[in-house]
This record gives sequence, C-alpha cells and structure tokens, in this order.
Amino acid sequence: MNPAGLHIVEVGPRDGLQNLSAFVETGRKIDLIRKLAASGIREIQAGAFVNPQAIPQFRDMKEVLAGVREHGKTDGVVLTTLVPNLQGARNAVAAGVDKLDFFFSVSRSHNLNNVRQTPEESLEALRRVLEAFRSAPGLSFRVNLATVFGCPFEGYLDTATILRYVERTARLGIREITLCDTVGWGHPAQVEEILKGCLGGFPDVLFGVHFHNTRGLGVANALKAWETGVRVFDAAVGGLGGCPFAPGASGNVATEDLVFLFESMGIPAGIDLERLLEAASFLQGLLPDTPLSSSLFRAGPPRRVPFQ
Repeated sequence: MNPAGLHIVEVGPRDGLQNLSAFVETGRKIDLIRKLAASGIREIQAGAFVNPQAIPQFRDMKEVLAGVREHGKTDGVVLTTLVPNLQGARNAVAAGVDKLDFFFSVSRSHNLNNVRQTPEESLEALRRVLEAFRSAPGLSFRVNLATVFGCPFEGYLDTATILRYVERTARLGIREITLCDTVGWGHPAQVEEILKGCLGGFPDVLFGVHFHNTRGLGVANALKAWETGVRVFDAAVGGLGGCPFAPGASGNVATEDLVFLFESMGIPAGIDLERLLEAASFLQGLLPDTPLSSSLFRAGPPRRVPFQ
C-alpha cells in the first residue's frame, strides 16, 4: 500500500489507443501493458469490451488479456476493462478481468451520442450488470461518470445534477466512482466545488478523477483534486487519448507528468519514473506519426549539465 494513499490508474492502453485510426497489433499492446506493469503501476485499464464496429481498436481484447496474463508478467496488477452494458461485461468476465469499469455520461446528449442510451437507461444496464456479477469471486466494480466537468453538447452541468447521478450510482451499491473531464473543460475552482460536494455527500464512496489536458489545465486540476482529498487518479502514458464521440476531445493527463508532479512534492507514487519513460518511448516507437503530448517525455527529467 502506498503510504501516501496515492493510487494512479493507467488508462493508456484503453483511452490512449481508442481514438487512433491505425490498429495497434495485439502483441504490441501486450508489450505496452507489460512495460507499464514493470514500472510499478498496480492498476491498468487494458482496453474496452465495446462494439468492434464502433471502436475497431479493441476487437482483440480477449487475446490481449490472455497475452498479458501469460507467464505471470502482470502478477499483482489489477487488470480492468471498460464496459457499457451487460454483453460487454459478460465478455470481459469471460476473458478474466479483475475489475469492470462501467461507464456512462451525466449528460443526456453525450450519452446518447456515445452509447445510444439515456443516462437512465445506462443506470438500468448497470443494475443488470451488478445483478449478474455482484457475487462473482474476485471481481470488483468501478463506475466512470463522463462529462462531469463539461459536455460539448450541453456545456457545463450544475453540481446538483452531478450529485444526483452520483447518488443514483451509489444507491446501486457502487463504492468506487471516477469523475471524468471527458473534453478537458474543467478548471481548479470547478474541480474543488464538485469534489467537495461528492466527498462531503458520499463519505463511503472512493472517488477518483480522470482529467484530460485539452486546454492545459490537467495537471493543475489533478493538484487541486489532491488538495481537496482525492487520492485516485487516472492517467495515460504519453498523454494520448480522447473520446471518439466528443468533438474537440484530446489527450489525457500524462502518467509520467502526474508521477513527476507528486514525486517533486515529496508524495511517493510507487512508480519507477525511468521505466515509465521507457514505456512512453516504446509507445512513441509504435506511433511514429503521433507525437506524444507528455511534457516530461519531451523535456526529460531535470538534470544538471556541465557549465561551459
């Protein structure tokens, strides 16, 4: 257990790859996940069980999960996948995931555009997933609430609306909820207001955050979330990512930037930064035409050089 309570969830193999036009070969996905695990990351979102016609990148999820499990290369790592419905959950459980990450949007417009359901229909789908798998041994659940910090179709949603969906999710028995800035509209004052409402209103729920750096505020928002009391942070190696169904969405907060932030403040992340940067370099090699947005990857860690 990290003594600081900090827990970084790597979502690069899912959120980082889902928007790419080119298919990343199965073996390379497996290699990436193993390199991330070798850096010390203890929870990795390996992909998504969604309709392959909608997101072809994840048509090989069964093979990816089988590959990363082989020879115990990810022992001690919680492997998760995103699922939007009962069929996705069935496929994920059959493939041997440790945790189901169910997702829906608090914005009606975005949810209809993303999963062709209203938020209420998604909540009913979540209820069916829990009914089917709540007693499955060793399986845990997380719910990701999208567009919490802004929606490209509806703008900013009021905090009361967000808290209503948190309450309805918690009422189903979910005790792990991640609040997502799907399109990078969030700012620190808003982050503080929403998180205070969530942490104060639902003390038995473990809240996490998922920030995108679309407008340059991802790391600032993460710091404000930490100061407000959140200890679980999604991040993507290299800073890749973006929702295919949200116009204007772009990359996540880079995992290496987040680790550098916390380590610089004396908050241990439990992650080997050099090995994490090696994973980012591997990812860049896979995607030579897609520059990584990570600041630390581009600039490197601080190093003294001889004065001339």
